Amino acid sequence: MDILRNGKKIGYNKYNFIAENDFFIVKNETNFVAKVIGLNLLSIDSSSTETYKNGKLVKYKSRTIQNKKTKYNDLTFNEKNNIYNIKGSSFSGIAPSDALVGNWWNHNILQSEIIISPLSGSLKFQEVYFLSKEILKIEKKIYDTSRFKIVMKKKIDDKKKEEFNVWLDNKSKIVLKVSYSKFGDWEYIVKNIKKKN
Repeated sequence: MDILRNGKKIGYNKYNFIAENDFFIVKNETNFVAKVIGLNLLSIDSSSTETYKNGKLVKYKSRTIQNKKTKYNDLTFNEKNNIYNIKGSSFSGIAPSDALVGNWWNHNILQSEIIISPLSGSLKFQEVYFLSKEILKIEKKIYDTSRFKIVMKKKIDDKKKEEFNVWLDNKSKIVLKVSYSKFGDWEYIVKNIKKKN
C-alpha cells in the first residue's frame, strides 16, 4: 500500500503472506515520514509478524521507531484461559480472544469491537457503519467496493474519537483504501498485489 498525506506519497505499508501447513504468517513493513515546513511531523519505521494457527491469531510481535522513540507489542494467545496476553509499550495486560490487531490487510477489522494497537498494544473500542456501495478507481483498475466508516475510541463513552473511511473490494474482500484526517488528509491505497510461487 502507498501511504499518502495531502495527496503526496510519503511512504509504504508492505505485507507478505506465508502459508505453512496449519500456520498463516503475515509479515509487515511500514515506513513513512510526514513533514511540515521541512520539519518532521511524524515518522514511522516499523516491522511486525502475525502468526495464525488454524485461522486463530496465536502470536504477534512488532518493533517500531516513532519519532525516534521505541514502541513495541508482544502478544501471545493463552488457549487455556481464551485470552490474549499483551506486553506493549503503552499497555500490558489482557484482551478478549475476539479482539483484533488493527492492521489494514485484515478485512475482519470491520467486524471486531475491540482493536489492539499494532504498534504499542493499547486497546481501542470501535463502531463500524456501512455507508454505501461505490465504484473505486485505482490507477487504471475499476473495483466494486463497499465503503464503511470506523469510529474508534479509547473508552466506549469517550467523546474523543478517530474516524476512518474504509473501501472493501466486494469480490476479493481486500481492503483497497483507507482514509482519515489527522494533521492533514491521509490515504493508504493498495499499489499492487503479487502472488509468489
